[in-house]
This record gives sequence, structure tokens and C-alpha cells, in this order.
Amino acid sequence: MQLKEQQFKELFHSEFGRMYKAAYILLGDEDEAKDVVQDLFVKLWEGTISLREESQRTFLLTCIRNRCLNIIAQRQTHQEAIRLLTPKAIESGTHDDEIIEAVHRYVDEKLSPQTSRIIKMHFNDEQSYKDISNSLGISVSAVNKHIVQGLRKLRSTFKNREA
Repeated sequence: MQLKEQQFKELFHSEFGRMYKAAYILLGDEDEAKDVVQDLFVKLWEGTISLREESQRTFLLTCIRNRCLNIIAQRQTHQEAIRLLTPKAIESGTHDDEIIEAVHRYVDEKLSPQTSRIIKMHFNDEQSYKDISNSLGISVSAVNKHIVQGLRKLRSTFKNREA
């Protein structure tokens, strides 16, 4: 159902607080929680998501939950990459340039050009999955697939390396 302006306003006022609280509980970050809820309302306004009147509240909270879980998974992937890229830096508080250089060389030489490019865009340039998706004209799930595959290869290559 495409929402009319008045219906949209009423839905926004009645549900924003509940949706924000759910997002904040899951994410623990006020700004990120607001962004998630606002993004969902933008999609509703643009008509890219439609609602059934009888299940609006449940549907909206499910959308919020799913988006928050995706963000949490991305955070974990990002933290794992940082741990992988600088394992000694975390343990000793210093960077091991040799390991970092080996990882960068591996990304450049051993990963596919697309996976290498996506890994660099995400971890070097700190671009979001969505930004990479828009920039390269591929889906967000394709971006995720490249990052997961690249990290899996890095992890298996470098997990037992000790300098």
C-alpha cells in the first residue's frame, strides 16, 4: 500500500519512537539508530517498501531488526578484518609493518581484481557496503560476498603466521 501524506505523518508519529528504541537497543548508538529508522521511512515514502495495513507495526519492527542485524554483522566483519590485518598491533600495541605489508601485497596480488578493489574501498577508504554498491553498480549482497570471501582467504593464509 502506497501511503498518502497524512497516513505517512500519522505512521511516523505513532511508530518512530518505538522503532528508534528497538534500533537503539540493538545498535547501542543513537545516531545509527536514528539513521536506520529514517532510512526505512524514506523507503516507505518513496514506495520502495509497501505496507499491509493489518500488520504495519510488526512489519516495521521486523525491518528495523533485520537492518540492525545486518549492521551488527558488518561491524563484526570489520572488527575481524582489523584483527586479522594487525594481530600484533592489538597484542603488543605496536604495528608490525612486515605483516601489514604482506597482507596488502596479498590483497593486491592474490585476490581477484574486484574483491581486491572492494576490500580496499571498505577498509582503506572506509566506504559502507551501500556506498561501494552504488559506486560499482553491484548489489549490497555482492559487496558482502566479496568481503567475506576476501577475508576468508586472508584469514586462512595469515592465521598461523607469527613474525
